[in-house]
Amino acid sequence: MPLIKSNIHTHTEFCDGRNSMEQMVQVAIKKGFETIGFSPHSFTKFDLRYCCKDFNAFRQEFMRIKTIYGDKIKLLMGIELDAYGELPKNLDYIIASVHYVKKGDNYYSVDSSKLHFENALINGFCGDKLKLAECYFDTLVKAVRTIKPDVIGHFDLLDLYGKYEGEQYKQIALTAVERLKETNSLVEINLGRCFKRMGGAYPADFIVQYMARHGFDFILSNDAHCTDALGYMFDEEVERLKTLGVNRLFYFDGTDKKQIELI
Repeated sequence: MPLIKSNIHTHTEFCDGRNSMEQMVQVAIKKGFETIGFSPHSFTKFDLRYCCKDFNAFRQEFMRIKTIYGDKIKLLMGIELDAYGELPKNLDYIIASVHYVKKGDNYYSVDSSKLHFENALINGFCGDKLKLAECYFDTLVKAVRTIKPDVIGHFDLLDLYGKYEGEQYKQIALTAVERLKETNSLVEINLGRCFKRMGGAYPADFIVQYMARHGFDFILSNDAHCTDALGYMFDEEVERLKTLGVNRLFYFDGTDKKQIELI
């Protein structure tokens, strides 16, 4: 059983997840989780491939599942709200994320595939990776300041296919961190890329270290798109985060946010 027994970044068949809500809940209970929160991708009318197209149906299923399993695990209804997505009402929490950047009238995906990232880079930014990074982080900062979410999702997601490095990129990323110093949002330590064997956790280590030194707080998540991802590498990541200067993590215990000291 992991030290952190809560995951609120969870996707199901209502968007781009592989399992049903009920299957995710059943496995979370078996793994000893105390809380699971469901965060479908917000509706984006310009791209219907991955988003939740019927939030009312999602809400109805959530209420059905809560009736059945609510005495065994705490269930939360949230959203992973893209900067250009639509926000439903009456949620337990919001994760603010950026999956698209906008240039002119065009929206470009930065994480759905390597091909889509290259399309954004070439057609949106004339091949300039740093300009794309500036646009991405500017979009993220504006979204967080506007939305005031509970959680900032996968802070540097564009690194998935961008494979960013170098001092200029680091300065762009850390400038975004500076612009978010006043936020009360938790920063997500996202292990989704680890589960897919596509790289390390988000944010990158240099970002986590800088944030830890400047008073940001963190929450651990799997960004789970299937049952096997729930709790994946939680305990290993807790130990690794200690070496980066993170001395506490927050988690959701039902609708309450609580902290656990990393000793």
